[in-house]
Amino acid sequence: MKLEILKERTTPLLSRRRVTALVSFEGATPSRNDLKKAVAKKVDSTENLVIIKHVYPRFGNPEAKIIAHVYGSEEEKRNVEKEYILKKHVAKEAPKEKAPASPAEEAPKEEVSSEKKPVDKAKEEASSEEKKKEAPAGEPKVEGPKEASAEEKKEASAGEKPAE
Repeated sequence: MKLEILKERTTPLLSRRRVTALVSFEGATPSRNDLKKAVAKKVDSTENLVIIKHVYPRFGNPEAKIIAHVYGSEEEKRNVEKEYILKKHVAKEAPKEKAPASPAEEAPKEEVSSEKKPVDKAKEEASSEEKKKEAPAGEPKVEGPKEASAEEKKEASAGEKPAE
């Protein structure tokens, strides 16, 4: 990764420097932490005093324009920057990779899946009980009018004689 500073402006009221730089890279756009390290190294500051405000990747080119703020102290940085920006720049630890699962660890997983089946049966029983409640055994179900088939219509029309 290559970093070239395009512009640097000092803002004494906010106790910071605004750095505009062009970053050339290979592959994916570098993370904020990588950019923060590169800017801190280039402007002779520490990483915890650098905030990456914007990253503007160039479409189709392996480069990006970045805008960073470099503060004089940690206290000044906390006074000026908003909390969500500060949270964004906290170094994240890489998640620990799990070792391949042993057969003893896989057995409890199978038990969990077998426990799900009785729950499904309980749901089925509950739904069948609801159906029984809807139509009590003593009363016949009343269905809506049924459409007559084509044969029934012919028989009905044949049985009726036109009035003369």
